[in-house]
Amino acid sequence: MTSLNRKVDLELKEKTKKHRTQSVHYFENALRYIEMGDSEKASELLWGSMSQALKAVAANRGIRLKSHKDIRNYAIEATRATRDDSIWHAFTTAQSLHSNFYETGLMLEDVAVAAKEIKEAIGTLFSFIPKEN
Repeated sequence: MTSLNRKVDLELKEKTKKHRTQSVHYFENALRYIEMGDSEKASELLWGSMSQALKAVAANRGIRLKSHKDIRNYAIEATRATRDDSIWHAFTTAQSLHSNFYETGLMLEDVAVAAKEIKEAIGTLFSFIPKEN
């Protein structure tokens, strides 16, 4: 492996780790906000957690997701590639939670149920990243 290849590989691992760590951080904070009764803030953090999980998987494959559209398209691609509809369903749930941050209206119980679905999908997504990353 050339030094350039090692550098690129290291950068991919760092980006993967960064997005994965951020996803976990957002999810943990979302749970805190659910406990505090703040459905809007929890909603936004759950969206962030799901989007960062998708970015982690993409980064591990050398793909950079720069926009909401890129994240959406990658969620579609991941769903097709794995034939796991739970990824797409959790993505659309997280997307609706993102809207809840601005529009409000979802009940705290709905956000808590969505958190469980998103947690499972994030676990599935993280399973696509080799352990050393």
